[in-house]
Amino acid sequence: MNFRLQRQITVAIENQPGRLAAISKALATGGINIKDLSILDNVEQGVIRLVTSDAAACKALLTAQGFRPVEAEVLVVDLPDMPGKLAVLAEALATGGVNIDYAYGSEEPAEKRMRVVLKVSPLTRACEIVQSLQEG
Repeated sequence: MNFRLQRQITVAIENQPGRLAAISKALATGGINIKDLSILDNVEQGVIRLVTSDAAACKALLTAQGFRPVEAEVLVVDLPDMPGKLAVLAEALATGGVNIDYAYGSEEPAEKRMRVVLKVSPLTRACEIVQSLQEG
């Protein structure tokens, strides 16, 4: 179970056609690759969360485009793509007193793993727990 800390960019957008296209095109033009993506919606707005190849450049580019991006540190964990592995991680974090504020992920069938992005608190404790799972 490999893990790392990464910077995530969150940006609120109007919930209307073309907003994701505009943001992803701007990032592509800036040479910024999207590694992980989550999109949420509600009646008034959408929320896009991105882990990119360059968080600082992403934030600067989105700011220049008139958005108000927010940067946060997230825990990215590569889990073996097998039943129960997410349960082991979630249970270990809960037992250690770590709250999962939100998470998103995707499976990579060719690599037989699941990449999970977790916003957790406290982050330092979460890293200690995941490290112990890696060693155990």
